[in-house]
Amino acid sequence: MSFRNDLRADPFAFDFFLTLREFERSSPDKPRIGEGNVLSEEIVRLGQDPFLEFPASTLSGYEDTAGGLPRLRTRFLGYFGPQGALPLSTTDEALHWSSQRDPSFVHFTDIITNRFLQLFFRVWANARPIAQADRPDQDRFFRYVGSFGGTGSDPFLDRDRVANNVKVSVAGLTASRIKSSVRLSQLIEAVLGVDAQVEERIGSWLVFETSDQTALGTQHSSLGIDTALGMRDYSINDKIRIRIVANNLDQYRLLLPNGDLSEVMADLIFYYIGHRFEFDIELGLDAELAPPVKLGESGELGWTSWMSPKTPREGERIILHDARFDPMERRRAAERSHRDAVGRT
Repeated sequence: MSFRNDLRADPFAFDFFLTLREFERSSPDKPRIGEGNVLSEEIVRLGQDPFLEFPASTLSGYEDTAGGLPRLRTRFLGYFGPQGALPLSTTDEALHWSSQRDPSFVHFTDIITNRFLQLFFRVWANARPIAQADRPDQDRFFRYVGSFGGTGSDPFLDRDRVANNVKVSVAGLTASRIKSSVRLSQLIEAVLGVDAQVEERIGSWLVFETSDQTALGTQHSSLGIDTALGMRDYSINDKIRIRIVANNLDQYRLLLPNGDLSEVMADLIFYYIGHRFEFDIELGLDAELAPPVKLGESGELGWTSWMSPKTPREGERIILHDARFDPMERRRAAERSHRDAVGRT
């Protein structure tokens, strides 16, 4: 209530737009200002008292009503005053009537002023991302920016373990149709807070599906053209390796296959490159941060246990890159399990 107390005590110190924004933010159970259909859906009642001087502020008063809507009095875009829509003589008459305890004309103009000011504020707020962010569920700019990265519609939200707001924050990197190793490394660094480097053209074996195998007289049987010997083919165009260096041991453990960030990392990379490439992770840690192995206490074989590195020269940094794994293997296993379950039903 401190905000409303301060507003009541010194309304001239407050701005019209920022004040209505605060009212809207503090009433999440009601429609946004200007979008209500009935009086019970309104957050604050706006109006204007007659005045003759040039306004020094956009607000002139605030009061709470017993069991009703709070009332905010403005000196902004109304009927009265030197800048009002009505002749100054009408303002003078309205001021005289109000001084005689007859505010009926002022109350009549408030009916129109209230709605006009609400709609004017709505236009202002709809054009400003910071005002839209006050209600994340109705944030228009979240969808505008998210559309660049493919997350601007409800069917594309909450599809993996990467938070929606994270995807929006990196839309500048993911929006381009041309995917690059530099953008991928920047994306990983921005989201996970690690050092990342992408190595391209990693060799991999492509296993032929049954439908791709040679069948004499039918398919893939042109010698030297589309016939290959064996069940697989070696390629350097279908796989990349992502080298990640963690900042500390705790972060390193979180990125391991059994860590809390492993699936987030996999979903983030998959979100960017999709099914275009296979990839694996080569996780590294500064040798100075690697703990000694203690039997029965610490050291997982292949993950957090290392051979003692060579003694570094002065100023040399040694990175232990022993942990290498395919973070998408879990997803593929889950998909196979799902297909098998569907097939059995």
